[in-house]
Amino acid sequence: MMRTMMHMSRTTVDVDERALALAQEELGTTGLSATVNAALREVGRRRALATFDVRCDVDGTPHEVEANRQDRRFA
Repeated sequence: MMRTMMHMSRTTVDVDERALALAQEELGTTGLSATVNAALREVGRRRALATFDVRCDVDGTPHEVEANRQDRRFA
């Protein structure tokens, strides 16, 4: 798996404590930052899975796969 540099920023946010507790339980995280970051990654993962098409994303060159994904994004 290739790792990329992550840019982190510090911000102030009001957090629903009940929602935080549920998210921590679901994600197996502790702490606000870890939970928020895990939740954001999970949303990205779900979006990637929702747009994954085994017919287009498994076969083909990396360029063909990316082109098929671009076509679906703008459809």
